[in-house]
Amino acid sequence: MDKILDSVIEYGKEFVEEGKLVNYIPILRDADKTALGVCLIDKDGKIYEAGKSREKFAIMSIVKVILFEIVLENYEIDEIKKYIGFKGSSKPYDSILDLELEKGKPINPFVNAGAIMSSYLIYKKFKDKSVDVLFEKAKTLTENKDIDYARELMKLTSNGGENNLALTYILKKHGYIDKETNIEDVLYIYNLACCIMVNTKDLAVLSSIISRNGINLDGKRVMEKDHARILRTLMSICGTYDYSGDFAINIGIPAKSGVGGGIMATTNKDIGVCTFCPGLDRSGNSIAGVKMLEMVSKKLDLGYY
Repeated sequence: MDKILDSVIEYGKEFVEEGKLVNYIPILRDADKTALGVCLIDKDGKIYEAGKSREKFAIMSIVKVILFEIVLENYEIDEIKKYIGFKGSSKPYDSILDLELEKGKPINPFVNAGAIMSSYLIYKKFKDKSVDVLFEKAKTLTENKDIDYARELMKLTSNGGENNLALTYILKKHGYIDKETNIEDVLYIYNLACCIMVNTKDLAVLSSIISRNGINLDGKRVMEKDHARILRTLMSICGTYDYSGDFAINIGIPAKSGVGGGIMATTNKDIGVCTFCPGLDRSGNSIAGVKMLEMVSKKLDLGYY
């Protein structure tokens, strides 16, 4: 396995110049495009790593999986469906048009509007304890008690994010966020969540738990089996946004990407895997990360479909 992951890193090097860095957040704009990392956890819980697997990066949209797991734990599925759809993505992850066409209901939990709605549902349930709930869940699902967020990145995100502010106002305009709720409280949870710092090992642990139907590396259940199934399904249909169909064909495993450069992928063989490289494609997915996952999937015959 070590040789496979080393070859995966070498293969990824061929694509580092193709990706573009995020240009609207200074810290992400200054990232090292040549940084490559991969971590795989096998069915027996053994951890394999290569490249810059312990380099920290912002979790960004991968945190939407954690946010929605908290929602699943606290609301019945029929209640959730009143607020968030389960359709695939056909437009960019931050599309205002998509939200308006759906009359203010987010198309799925993994676009920005859907994750903001998840943040609202968490706030609705926990109010001032929402951030504590978020971090406790993130620490449990990554098995990393030192999980924290980047203060400078949070400051930059809070000062910008006009598009997310617009999405939140649209959610409120259509009544999906109640009139009494301050949208700044909702966005604070969402922005903070996106600024959590992780590495490929942290996210490989999370993907391993989802792949193992909610069982962590110590054999303890930390997620309901049905929640793991729902998360894998959503990752399949919308985890890489409007690239999800191509991703399913080319790589064949459910995954969730983030503009920080990470891609977390799950399997039906109890294997968890995460790749990292900051250079992105037009949909916000790491180009080298996708290529590395493709190689891992083919070499280990992980394809779902």
